[in-house]
Amino acid sequence: MITMLLTAIPAEAGQQRQVLYDGGSSYPRVIRLDNGRILASVTTNDGSQGVGVIMASDDDGRSFAQIATIRDPAAAEGRGICCSTLFELPSALGALPKGTVLWANTAEYTAPLATKRVKQRLWASADRGGTWRFLSDIAVAPNEHNTWEPSLSMAEDGALVAFFSDETDKAKHDQKLVQVRSVDGLKWTHHRDTVVSDEWNVRPGMVNTIRLPDGSYFMTYEVCNNDRIHLCSAYFRRSADGWDYGDPRDLGTLVKTFDGKQGRHTPVPAWSPGPGPKGTILVITEMLVHNGGAIAEGNGGTILANDDFGEGPWYEIPAPIHVAGVDNEGCRNFSPGLLPSADGKSVLEVTTDYDQGVCKTYHATGPLRRTSLSR
Repeated sequence: MITMLLTAIPAEAGQQRQVLYDGGSSYPRVIRLDNGRILASVTTNDGSQGVGVIMASDDDGRSFAQIATIRDPAAAEGRGICCSTLFELPSALGALPKGTVLWANTAEYTAPLATKRVKQRLWASADRGGTWRFLSDIAVAPNEHNTWEPSLSMAEDGALVAFFSDETDKAKHDQKLVQVRSVDGLKWTHHRDTVVSDEWNVRPGMVNTIRLPDGSYFMTYEVCNNDRIHLCSAYFRRSADGWDYGDPRDLGTLVKTFDGKQGRHTPVPAWSPGPGPKGTILVITEMLVHNGGAIAEGNGGTILANDDFGEGPWYEIPAPIHVAGVDNEGCRNFSPGLLPSADGKSVLEVTTDYDQGVCKTYHATGPLRRTSLSR
């Protein structure tokens, strides 16, 4: 049995958090483009017009400036915007060249019930985030129930894959994860379940996927209501081709430390070249709890790490930002994002916290230090 001995990292070892977006915002995401530029995005509201905000850093995440605003007409007049994500195409997709930046969002979830048809929307930038054009509706809900939180990945065969949470099958499931694919970013096909339970109230959600250096794919998500103690723990599964993630009714593998601690709510993964000798999978969640369900000491400020592609127990690394008082209320550390450095020695975090009642987005960079291992 491998025992993880934690090495504490003082909070002051990381950069003091700075404001990324000084206004009401949510779902921060951050990526590094192939030219080294770092892009971050949030969703926010400008009056009744829901918008996406794109920020850029050309100094390795030390500072950011807003470079674009995406005004989605589907989110206008108070119809709602949420849950955006960023992705850079690693190869051409139809007429979209390699390096095209994609942004996807959820719109219309607060539209009047009589006309409500929630959409997952796809946008593209040909100039590294400066300007954007609408490409397509990834999916439109068939009824008034919600769909949420798109994430993007490129499968081994070159198709763009979109995953999202789906509440529209209410007769059988309160919520499930589904996926679709596109060969051009315009037309979407092959709708199928990704993770689903035959127990109506079990809710898989919050899906995110990354590609690992061995060519395989690693997916994280939360599963709510299957465990009354842990409520919405983080799970993962892997895929060889980025499309087939196995039996949708297999809920996957729990992300858990050797002493039973678990990440709860909003898991987001990242691949880092370090600190593990073969590289490290990082997963950040909103909360950290003990095996018995009680809030753990590192709650709101812990990254869970694994040096063996998800095999075996995970260990804790202090996150660059510690958000106090996190208890699943929808802002504090809700769906944070990570961007490891190119050498795997540090990580940039983006997350949200209240400031005088406003849910603002912050960023900071801190060290990635591998704990010692003993048998």
